Amino acid sequence: MTIVVKSSDDKHISFPSQLMAALNLREGDEVKAIVEGDHIRIARLDKFLNLRGVLSADEAFDQAMQFLDRAWQSWTVPASV
Repeated sequence: MTIVVKSSDDKHISFPSQLMAALNLREGDEVKAIVEGDHIRIARLDKFLNLRGVLSADEAFDQAMQFLDRAWQSWTVPASV
């Protein structure tokens, strides 16, 4: 399978339907794209965000979430992606 990458400022990633089926994703699923060297790893946000309920009273977790949010908001897409 060949995938064509295009840049966009709208914070959306489009996948071919074959890849969505292989990754067990549905339209509207939220994922996080993690760039590791020359690879992109896709992680489902729902599983990560489920931790929030378990750790709702954990101050260290709240601080870590705030750090991640600030990092996510300041992240810019490299020209090669």
